[in-house]
Parts: sequence; C-alpha cells; structure tokens
Amino acid sequence: MMRQTRRNRAVKTRKIPHFHQRIVQMATALMALIIICLLFVKPYIGMADNGDFFREIHNVGIYDLTTTFEDRHFGYFTRLFGIRQFPYELNTTFISSLSLVIRVALTLDLWLTADNIFDVRMMGVIYTVLFLLAFYMLLKQLTERMKAPLVAITAAISIFIFGDIGYIAYFNSFYGEPASYVFLFLTLAFMFKLLRTSKPSVSNFILFFVCASFFVAAKQQNAPVAILIAIVSVRFFFLRKDKLWRSTVITATTLLIALGGFVFGSITDDIKHINQYHALTRGILADSINPERDVKELGLDPKYSLLGGTTYYDKYVVEPPESDQMNKEFYSKFGYTSIIKYYVLHPDRAFEKLDLAAKNAFAIRPQVIGNYEKAAGKLEGQKAALWSGWSTVKLVIFPKNFKFIVFFYAIYYAGLVRIYVQRLRSKDTKGMISLEVFGLIGLIGLAQFGASFLGAGDADMAKHLFLFDVCYDFMFVVILVNFIDALYVKLKVGERVNLPWEKPRNSISG
Repeated sequence: MMRQTRRNRAVKTRKIPHFHQRIVQMATALMALIIICLLFVKPYIGMADNGDFFREIHNVGIYDLTTTFEDRHFGYFTRLFGIRQFPYELNTTFISSLSLVIRVALTLDLWLTADNIFDVRMMGVIYTVLFLLAFYMLLKQLTERMKAPLVAITAAISIFIFGDIGYIAYFNSFYGEPASYVFLFLTLAFMFKLLRTSKPSVSNFILFFVCASFFVAAKQQNAPVAILIAIVSVRFFFLRKDKLWRSTVITATTLLIALGGFVFGSITDDIKHINQYHALTRGILADSINPERDVKELGLDPKYSLLGGTTYYDKYVVEPPESDQMNKEFYSKFGYTSIIKYYVLHPDRAFEKLDLAAKNAFAIRPQVIGNYEKAAGKLEGQKAALWSGWSTVKLVIFPKNFKFIVFFYAIYYAGLVRIYVQRLRSKDTKGMISLEVFGLIGLIGLAQFGASFLGAGDADMAKHLFLFDVCYDFMFVVILVNFIDALYVKLKVGERVNLPWEKPRNSISG
C-alpha cells in the first residue's frame, strides 16, 4: 500500500511540470497567432515614420521609395523600401545595435526575393521570433512554482498586455523601440534562467551579456541604463567560485559599462541639438510665466525666449535651428547639467513637468503616427483597433498624475523589500538577486520617465516613454498576480501557491 502511494505521488509530481509546460506552450502559440494576424495578414499594420528612419536605414543601403513628405511621414505606414545597388556616401555616424538587426533582415530579404525591394515585415519576422523566445522563457521561469490555474491566469494577462497592438505594431518599423522591448525581455529571461539553475552556466551568462548589450545599444536613450544592469550583473559574481565564472562576470560587466559610455558618447551633434532645442522650447519654456528670466538662467540671450513652443522641425521658423548663430550662441551655452540645475532650483516647475510626463505615461501609442498603408484605404493617421484592449483600457483606469506613479512604485518596492529582508535573514543569495532583478525593472522605467522631459521636453513624449510603459506593465503584472494569489488564499480555495519572487515554504534551494 505504501509503495503504491509513493508511486502515485511520483506520477503526480511528474504530471504537474508536464501540464505546466503545456500551458506555457499553448500561451506562446496563442501569442504567435495574435502577432501573425496583426502584422502579416492584410491589411498590414506597422508604424509610420516620424523622421527617425533615415539615420537608421541610410548606412545599410535602404532608402524611401515614396516621393512626398505627406506619404512618407506620420500619416501612413510604409511597407516597401528600395535597396541601393551602387556605392553611396556614408554621411551619418549614428550608432545603434538596431543597425545589426536591419542588416540581418536585409540579408534575409535579398536571399529570399533578390528583387532589391526591402519589405519591412522582415523586421517583423525577426522581432516576432525573438519576442516569442523571450515570452516563452519568462513565462516558463516565472510561473514554475505556481499551480496550474494561476499559470493560466498569468499567461492570459501577459498575452492581453504584452501582445497589445501598441507594442506589436512597432515590430514592422525601423524604430529603436521594438529592439528595446525584445532585448529587454531577453535580458530578463536569461537573468532569471541563471537564477533558476543550481549551477549557472558561463554560456547562459554570455547570452545574457549579448542581449543586454543589444538592449543598451538599441537606442541612445538606453545607454545610461547600462549602469543599472551592471550593478545587478556584478551580483552574479557570487553564484560560483571558480575562476572562469568570476572572470567572465567581471569582464562582461566591465564591457557593458564601457558600451553604455560609448553609445552615450557617440551621440552626434544633430541629435544633441534636437534634444537641446526641445528641452528648452518644449520643456522649460512651455507654459513658463517668465520665459526671459528662464532663458537668462541658462546663460542665454533673452531673445531666445521667442523660440518657446516651437519645434526643431517647424516649416516656418524664427531662426533656422542649425544656423551659425544658433550653433554659436545657443547650443554651445547650455546642456543637460544646466537643465537639471534649473529644475533643482525650481522644483515647482519640475513637478509640473513630472505631472505632464505622467499624463503621457500611459499612452503606449503615439497620437500622430498612423498604422496603415495608404493602399489600405484607411484615413490618414488612422490607428489599428485590433487587439488594442490594453492600450485603450490603460488610458482610462490609471490616474494621470505623478503622485499616482509614486504610490504605485511605493507598493511595488514595499512588497519586494518585505520579502528581501526575509531572504537576507535566511542568507538566500539567489533569492535576493532574483528580487534585485525585479527591482531593476522598476528603476529602468523610472530612468526613462525622468529622461523623457529632461531630454526633449514634451516633444514626442509618448514615444520617449515607451520603455517606461513596458517596465510599468511588467510591474503591474507582478502586483496583479500577487493580488490574485492573496485573494485565492483568502477565499481558502486551497494551499497557497508559490510565486516566483517568494521562497516556497518547503524549499531548500531558494
């Protein structure tokens, strides 16, 4: 009888991981089906160009086939681009890992079609494959200790949120946002994978480093985040004592910091000037009651207060943004240090801008960028409604002020700290690092939130806050699943499930 009971328990133990695996596989397959319907079935969906594409595609030999500004920018998604057949002048030194993704897509496109026409959906194919891998890895690792019903609920919530058209439409574009999205998830997936094994492998750490490098270099806005990732990366040093592991961790972490510094330092003057211009005209001078005083505090001639409210791209300008006068008297006189100093001395203005950022923080989809091709017969600038539930609901349910974001972060980190103290007392190193990874997600989002208005004022703020939205939604899923678990316990449905950020009561491995 006892032998039969042990056998039944063993069978039951084997069935639970299998059923869990099936849920994760089905969820990933469903996510794949949704993305295929959104991106690769007519009418095709993508993101129109806001003017950023040129610096990404020029050096790889891709060019616009459309001839008019109206057809090329903002209103309509462009699917087909030309591929140069002859040498061309490299007139930009813009550096990003996105260029490598574009080159891979270009190579695959030429290999498959050889028609010298690049279909941007090839970018969508690459991002889709990488995203599904990241989604599968994260869902599998973060739900491995949950009971089957909570695994299914977590999977459904994740599909609804992270498969939203507001995120997925970026896949068919040359923006840096989808690379940031996909490689951030891959970075997190490999970090958690390193913590889920008894002896983390050097190969997995190298994969983590590669994904983190692609993330940091995807957008120059991501470069400072290298420091945050490196701080957590150093913690992996203590997971093994052998020389190979520790030398790999130190070398990779050092290279990651160096890469972040290199990417940030390689920002070209034209991009710096755009950001400086908007940081003043669409930031400090926006809604200023004394613009002349504000301009003087930055060390500029008060006459530049006339630029308030204008953008770098305006057709009719008070002064051309790249004139000799602007280069001599404007851009050379102030920088990010001056801007930060201004907001420190004027905290009331800083909180105004933080509230302004909060008003845009939950808008995943930029208002001025359309999703359809002109040939689809849709209105100019029209957005796709298919699978837009989360991006629509998100605009309604969350208060649009900075105080709420502070409150949300307080709840999130209070939960992490409470469990972190428990793991610290039990000397659970892996458990502590796991919580530090969860904490890292919030810090990345917060860094993007602050940089959004410091770097470019309110110009294109929804797009600049893209990564904040990703991190916020990840945190929201963590809080929501934890709440559902607590409700499950309160209703006394059964035994408490083991969440990935909490140590199981019967666990000895952490």
